[in-house]
Amino acid sequence: MVRARLVLAMLVAPALAWSGPAVAVDYWVWHPGVCVDRVLDRAGRLYLFQGELLVRGGEVRYGRRGFSPPHGAAPPLVLVYRCETLDWPVALYQRMERDLQRFAVRGNRIWGVQVDFDAATRHLDRYGDFLRRLRTELPLDYGVSVTGLLDWASQGQLEDMNSLQGVVDEVVFQAYQGRHPVADHARYLRRLAERGLTLPFKLGLVEGGDYDPWSLERVRHHPSYRGTVVFLLPVRRDGQCGRPSDS
Repeated sequence: MVRARLVLAMLVAPALAWSGPAVAVDYWVWHPGVCVDRVLDRAGRLYLFQGELLVRGGEVRYGRRGFSPPHGAAPPLVLVYRCETLDWPVALYQRMERDLQRFAVRGNRIWGVQVDFDAATRHLDRYGDFLRRLRTELPLDYGVSVTGLLDWASQGQLEDMNSLQGVVDEVVFQAYQGRHPVADHARYLRRLAERGLTLPFKLGLVEGGDYDPWSLERVRHHPSYRGTVVFLLPVRRDGQCGRPSDS
């Protein structure tokens, strides 16, 4: 009985210890089978997948997925673009601006865009050059978000990441692969909690993921931490649309 109480206390303690300001939970909407309605009343932002820039046979092609705005009073929206290359055609910048205008004229609140690109940790300086160009291509009233690998948090040069402050508004470190947390994520998160990152960041968690609570709590105390973005999974086979776990 004593041991059971001790385990329970260890699980609850991180939540009780957190005394920082409350932050809203954001959500990625990536798959057509995701039931968005279940989070509309609680989301800080919705990150809506719009399309991907692919490299096939040496050619760069854009595939539009185009999630439409959800019905009802939606929270601020972030339009997400996945890319396999930073060699963006001019037409993609133009399409991005048209997408922003299309959503805005329908009365949606638009926060900005997110670029989902797996930049190699050793090439963060080159990625920064691309992002500076992207920033000049977008209207200044829109925010810019990027996804980041957990390896950035552990091995990336701090000066390269911190130099993005003022270029991008946030980086979302992806602590998942597919439907599961990244293996050994606790080690990466502890390292992130110890580093002097000044660029605002969030944690990207998969819905229902089994994460180490102590490591999550340490990150939440970081002065640059701004909340979580939960990757929503498609509804169950029975079609039920329950409320998600915020991990």
